[in-house]
Amino acid sequence: MAIVLMIISVPSFAASFDDDGVLRLVNREEKITKNYDPDDLVKPDVPVNKKNQEDQIYLRPAAAKALEEMFAAAKEEKGYVLLAVSGYRTYGEQQLIFNNKVAQVGSKEKAWRKVAPAGASEHQLGLAMDVLSENFRLLNSGFLDTEEGKWLYENCQRFGFIVRYKKEWSNITGYSAEPWHFRYLGVSHATAVSKLDIPYETYASKARLLPEYVLTHGNALLLYALIENALYGDGALFEEMLSLPAETLEQQAMNIVDMTEKVLPEGLTLEEAVLSRGTW
Repeated sequence: MAIVLMIISVPSFAASFDDDGVLRLVNREEKITKNYDPDDLVKPDVPVNKKNQEDQIYLRPAAAKALEEMFAAAKEEKGYVLLAVSGYRTYGEQQLIFNNKVAQVGSKEKAWRKVAPAGASEHQLGLAMDVLSENFRLLNSGFLDTEEGKWLYENCQRFGFIVRYKKEWSNITGYSAEPWHFRYLGVSHATAVSKLDIPYETYASKARLLPEYVLTHGNALLLYALIENALYGDGALFEEMLSLPAETLEQQAMNIVDMTEKVLPEGLTLEEAVLSRGTW
């Protein structure tokens, strides 16, 4: 019962796939309108790649705080100095970037592989940040070969971020590799996506079918198990989650506890799984 009460007491947040939800999927097929403009943007207290980028690193509060924690951990654990490059962009700013790329490469078709057209960029959500390091300041694939880039790939989910565009996913995401681009989802979802090692499009195709309370309060282990079952298993676990009565907060919390218990790996307690920040 103590675990149930703890789940209920956790402050709720917009986990949904609506425009203001932390899970909103944005790509060329699921665009966001030119009128969308987050009203809660803040500037994270982190170093930037260039002085003139100070006003280009705004994020929504949860993502900004997580970015600060990730940069601090990189410094404390490894001595790496990470640098913020680009966060929130307006629809108009993204259109200018895309038009410039078209002029550079000669066609929209070629530009689409490198730059999102207006309305198709995660940056407009205020939930994505381009990150480089003191030792590597160029937005190119070489960042993945740096020690800082490797650390980010291995650790970003601890802070709620995912690597959004890997080379091997380009046929699904529509974009070439961008090892500098990190998208905030919150720790539980980011951990599930990272452990599944799948594009966010694939994860979202199943996650968006789950009840909002599962998206909001589900722990990383449960989310991982549900999406894995839906994608690669018989779907029974996923369907059971959908079928559970959840009229009250107590029922919702008990559902999360009961379903988590079903997928507990050996050596992990129920409390550790339900209340952890994502690792197991």
